[in-house]
Amino acid sequence: MRSLSELYNELKTDVVAIADPLFEHSQKRLAARDDFLPHGAVLDTEGKVVLLGAMTGSKGGQANAAQILPMLHNGILQMSREKVVVAIGIAENVSLTRGDMPMQAVKVTLEHERGLNVAMFLPFHKADNGEYYYGEAFVTPAHPTMNLWPPVP
Repeated sequence: MRSLSELYNELKTDVVAIADPLFEHSQKRLAARDDFLPHGAVLDTEGKVVLLGAMTGSKGGQANAAQILPMLHNGILQMSREKVVVAIGIAENVSLTRGDMPMQAVKVTLEHERGLNVAMFLPFHKADNGEYYYGEAFVTPAHPTMNLWPPVP
């Protein structure tokens, strides 16, 4: 049985293909609007990444993460019914505490058909001058939320 780090290293190309565009989009939205709504990405068997978002259709276009996440999950489920999906990722703006340190971070959860389930975090803060600064990214094991694939023994 492979360790999590061995599996992560083996699937690094897929991880990067999903995570990089999600982190990049999150950073652009932070710079433009000081926040972002959850968004996702799907990797197919041909290595193509499709980015996903959702809108509530509410008056004024106001939405929050609690409204968007179920729509995003449904969109990913629908895509997985239409084509073979290798991996999925969802990016969110989260508050967390690491050690004793509270922080904001871009969180990307990734689920892969081969059983890799991780959460990647990119801490950030906004300086007084309005510029965003990013800390050192870190990865933790995570439980799958979409469960698109049977568990890997």
